[in-house]
Amino acid sequence: MADAWSEPDADKLAQGGNRIMALYSVAAPVNERAEVWSRLRSNPLFGAAAGLAARVIQIGSTLALVPILLSHLGSEQFAVWLAASSLMGAFSFIDLGIGSGLVNHIAVSKGAYNTARTYLSNALVALTLFSVVSTTVVCLTFFSNRTGSSFVHFQGTGAWEAFFVTCLTLCIVSPLSLVWKIRLGLGETAIQSTWDAFASLATFCAIVVSLQFNAGIVAVVASFCVVPLAVHCLNGTLLLRRRPDLKPSLSLTSAGKLATVLKSGAPFLLVNAINAISFSFDSVLALHLLDAEQAAQFGVAQKMAIAVQTLLSIGLTPFWPQFRAATAEQNARGACGLLVSAFSLALLIAGSVSTVTLLFGDDVTRFWTRGRISLPNDLIIGVAIWIPVFAVNAVLTSLMSVPSLLPMHLKLASLSGICCFVAKVALAKTLGGVGLFWGNSFGLCAFFIVPASFVIARDLLRMQRRKGG
Repeated sequence: MADAWSEPDADKLAQGGNRIMALYSVAAPVNERAEVWSRLRSNPLFGAAAGLAARVIQIGSTLALVPILLSHLGSEQFAVWLAASSLMGAFSFIDLGIGSGLVNHIAVSKGAYNTARTYLSNALVALTLFSVVSTTVVCLTFFSNRTGSSFVHFQGTGAWEAFFVTCLTLCIVSPLSLVWKIRLGLGETAIQSTWDAFASLATFCAIVVSLQFNAGIVAVVASFCVVPLAVHCLNGTLLLRRRPDLKPSLSLTSAGKLATVLKSGAPFLLVNAINAISFSFDSVLALHLLDAEQAAQFGVAQKMAIAVQTLLSIGLTPFWPQFRAATAEQNARGACGLLVSAFSLALLIAGSVSTVTLLFGDDVTRFWTRGRISLPNDLIIGVAIWIPVFAVNAVLTSLMSVPSLLPMHLKLASLSGICCFVAKVALAKTLGGVGLFWGNSFGLCAFFIVPASFVIARDLLRMQRRKGG
């Protein structure tokens, strides 16, 4: 037996090595690009930009639908569509707060998703049962009152059937709302935003097709509701196929932990409900406290503010799981960096919009309403001040959703909600519509923004001392 390789063997080995090096030279750049893309997707600023872009597409498609719907539907049917579409957007807490707890679980999992998968299984069972019960109630309500006596002013317009389709969709979509929370916890807000934009464009096309066939208001509302539902299903299927380690298991064990899951989601549900009651029903207050002209002026100004508030909320959402992961690791420096980035983005958007509102607010309103409504200067100033106040509030609200700060978040949200309501009622009687904006600004600054800033600063200082010690 030879003590050394023969020359042919050495040539074969050299050729094999050359092939391996050639394969590595091709695979290395691919892996490097995949790693860069992965880091980019997990960057909260990139996720915020993608979310804002998707929201712009959604708002743009909705605005484009308005003249199309007005030309095909009568004023009554158009009012029905507006109410039904608003109802779909108003229920931001159809996941009973459970989805927010899921974001926190996934954010700290670090790739080991056993705990998150268990929570997801329990959450899916809870929301499925909620969906079944609520669907049953909606169906019984519809079939027991097929005449739609609650909509006597809209007889013959299909209002009752349209609202039935809307409520039924809200019940069914409740478990599927967890898909967005899973993406958020994984830092995949850019991917979710792409799905949202796709759903908006598909909905637009479906509504246009239904109008071309003169299908009626029920078909238009069904297109608005069902197409996003189908996109949710496709999104969830592809997500769980790519992440089998997160695939939930529906079992009796999961059903036995419903009380625990509902308890964990209760604080988030309460915070969302307080925010909705405090700020989403100002138009109802305006109808009761102001005359018709002032209520109309306030309604237009509020619509402008709500559009900006929605953009801010979507843009700031990606910072939440990143902040949760940083606080779980006791990484004070990383948490401070995320805080600064979130505030910078919020104030950049809010400052730009406020400046435009101050300079061109009345001109935009006249163009939008075709000269029917003009905003007084005090109302324009009130909106311009309220937008940055809401921006700061949105940052603090998002970052205080981590478990360590959630109890204080709940207390401050309750206190500020009550104070905002009292201040709005008192100021609206003396100042008119602008009093509602001043009441919100005062209540949030005094009873949420200032104390919440101290709470977060204190928590970060403690974290830094603990890390240093």
